Amino acid sequence: MAARPLAIDPTGPRVNGSGPSSEEPISPLSSEISRNTDEMLEAEESALPLRVYDLEKLVRDQQDEITFLKSTVADLQRRLNLVDGSRAVSKLTTGQGPLRASPQRPISGHSSYGGQDRLDAARRRTANGLQRRPHHYQSTGSLHSDGHSSTSGSPVTSPSPTYGRAQRRPIAAPASLTKRWSSTSDFQARRSPGPSPGPGGGPSPAVSTKDMTYNADEGVLKIYLRGRPVNLYAPSAVRDEYQLTRAVPAPKHRLRLEWVYGYRGKDCRNNLYLLPTGEMIYFVAGVVVLHNADDQTQRHYTGHTDDVKCLAVHPNRFTIASGQCTGSAPDAQAHVRVWDSVSLNTLHVLAGGELDRSAGCLAFSRVDGGVLLACVDDGAERTLSVWDWQKGAKLTENKASAETVVDVQWHPLDRGVLMTCGRQHVNFWLLEAGCLQRRQGVFGGRDRPKYVTCMAFTDSGDLITGDSEGRILLWERGGNQVARTVKAAHEGAVFTLMVDKAGNIVSGGRDGRIVQWDRSLSRTGNVLELPAEYGAPRMVSAGRGSQLLVGTTRNCVLTGDWTLSARLVARGHTDQVWAAAAHPGRPQFVTGAWDGQLLLWDVMTHSPVWELALEEGIQCTAFSPDGSRLAVGLVSGRWEVLDADTRERLFSRADGPEPIQAAAFSPDGRLLALGSRNNALFIYQAGPAGYSRVAKCTGHSSFITHLDWSADSTLLRTNSGDYELLFWSAATGRQLTQPSQLRDTQWATHTCTLAFNSVGIYPEAADGTDVNTCCRSHRGHLMASGDDFGKVKLFSYPANQAKTHHQTCRGHSSHVTHVEFFAEDDRLLSAGGQDTAVLQWTVE
Repeated sequence: MAARPLAIDPTGPRVNGSGPSSEEPISPLSSEISRNTDEMLEAEESALPLRVYDLEKLVRDQQDEITFLKSTVADLQRRLNLVDGSRAVSKLTTGQGPLRASPQRPISGHSSYGGQDRLDAARRRTANGLQRRPHHYQSTGSLHSDGHSSTSGSPVTSPSPTYGRAQRRPIAAPASLTKRWSSTSDFQARRSPGPSPGPGGGPSPAVSTKDMTYNADEGVLKIYLRGRPVNLYAPSAVRDEYQLTRAVPAPKHRLRLEWVYGYRGKDCRNNLYLLPTGEMIYFVAGVVVLHNADDQTQRHYTGHTDDVKCLAVHPNRFTIASGQCTGSAPDAQAHVRVWDSVSLNTLHVLAGGELDRSAGCLAFSRVDGGVLLACVDDGAERTLSVWDWQKGAKLTENKASAETVVDVQWHPLDRGVLMTCGRQHVNFWLLEAGCLQRRQGVFGGRDRPKYVTCMAFTDSGDLITGDSEGRILLWERGGNQVARTVKAAHEGAVFTLMVDKAGNIVSGGRDGRIVQWDRSLSRTGNVLELPAEYGAPRMVSAGRGSQLLVGTTRNCVLTGDWTLSARLVARGHTDQVWAAAAHPGRPQFVTGAWDGQLLLWDVMTHSPVWELALEEGIQCTAFSPDGSRLAVGLVSGRWEVLDADTRERLFSRADGPEPIQAAAFSPDGRLLALGSRNNALFIYQAGPAGYSRVAKCTGHSSFITHLDWSADSTLLRTNSGDYELLFWSAATGRQLTQPSQLRDTQWATHTCTLAFNSVGIYPEAADGTDVNTCCRSHRGHLMASGDDFGKVKLFSYPANQAKTHHQTCRGHSSHVTHVEFFAEDDRLLSAGGQDTAVLQWTVE
């Protein structure tokens, strides 16, 4: 006889088809089964979040495996490109033909085909069959060929967010010095055809002659600046053949960006990450740098036309978004560029013409695989916009806040949820039905901080924020109220937060300390203190294993972990860089800035040989011909002579309260000339007891800007702020008033921007102050210049025609204050002003 089945649900239909009966008692067995069922359901419900978390962790681990496979493919692509690049360089060096890009690799409008993508050395160690081998880092392209990227390799061996066109002098010049060129319309020559530049530079377009006339009988070129004529005397070799309508072609040589010195951590955040290629990515000036510390190589994305202000890495860790500010150049609009970090090809350009002042912060969405890109406009409206970046379409926008916004991040687990923070606020956003809905964060009874400076997410989805009061706040997932507060996490503001691979929280603050916390926000005891000269940690991100990448407020990049002290990877200045000089006999150069830091750099290792902190800002510097002494001019009017090897101060003196604008030793090394902002030129002679004044040259009506010695050390020529070109006797200090008799003088250097052989460096209808610096190569075949728009230009020498074509290079985002060729003419050095960057170029 079959047993009657048990009714599991006592209130449900019965097995025999009859309905429930309130009169029938519930059996004890049924009650026990019901209780057991409820307990099982409760247990399953409590275990569900853990299962979801495990699944999410599994998905993330699988994404890491996919990323590893992609990086392996990228490594293979790099090797193929290296082989193709070597072949192209071989053709160039053996004279078999001109340098051409390989057809196997596409060249976009914003990247150049350039030899080698610096990928992770760890990839090679992980792949068991691969062995390290020496590389020959030869470039098969240049900044001028067709794009905005460069690759490089070394041989084996006050914070203002707006960097527009700035005042280029440490003391404000009179208003009369800033007038544009006066157009006299006395001479209008026909325009000659010429090649047009590509997006990244190239031969300059042909231009009509400037406001100038030439008297063939006297051999004098008269150029009009500020409505006044300046006479420049043609050398005897060209005076009879000189014609204004003739054009000088662009040089066959090219400049390739080899190395960028500096990092922007003084006033930017969230801009230092490790890519699967093994490269650290960060930015300075108008360049995004991909730096491989193991191989000591850099690659550069130079598609931007002004200061890069923010950076975001896609969840696939290969796609990059970078945003820039608006500059003074016509093409320097604020916009966002999305590009590939392996090929350096630009994928999309977003928000062109839609951003007010700058892209302030960027973030890719994470749950949907990075389909969306959030951007906060740093303008007056502080608009938060969301873009489908692959389609180049803006989906929606909303006002992010009435106050400054410093960061935006998408939630790592919840779709369509993102957060912004900044001055006195944390806002929680939900993207739903094409609209952004905002909830303000509630601080409860806690004091509202002046700034919420940074934020990060725990692996369980909770939000943690740091503020200017030194606190760390925890906001539970799904809520908008502070759930927990850690007071005095740092002495001063918390600058950065990160969650490491083990789920621990890492914070960095104004006190210069990096602290590790466990999941419950208790200190683990791991603390890393940064040396004071490097500044406080502005950005901390995860490196390989337990390694930390640290960007500091003094524009340095460090690596380290909890057991080892921090190691310097990149060093930069923190204020305007005006002083730079190449060593005459070694692969070294020196830089000085208004931050008072004087650094001697090694060209091969790209690291400081020594550094010296002076009490005042540095305006100019110069090596003696043998490289043993270094003259340094300061903004206070004081100048010093140092031993270039030991940094020992050999001599110090002040010549008035005005800055020393220019300095140069005579070719024989006996004399030192100093040009001051007080309009005077001082000449000193070296002696056993120091330096004694030989002469004080007066005659200029404005400050000295540039000076050159004659090859025999007997004469000097100087430029001034009001476009004068004067000549002097070094022995007496008297002005030579017959410049026509000096037309054939051989000059040891050519740094005077206003001279007969450099008139072609001035663009058409330019302000005379637009060109800040120039330099002739030691072999006398090239001339480089730097201008107010961040451009470094390369000319054939002499550049003595109005129509002088040139190669244009991008990298700086502020006025270029100094350019100089190295002793072998194989490299060029350029220094930026407010962008604080120093760029090293190879001449190819």
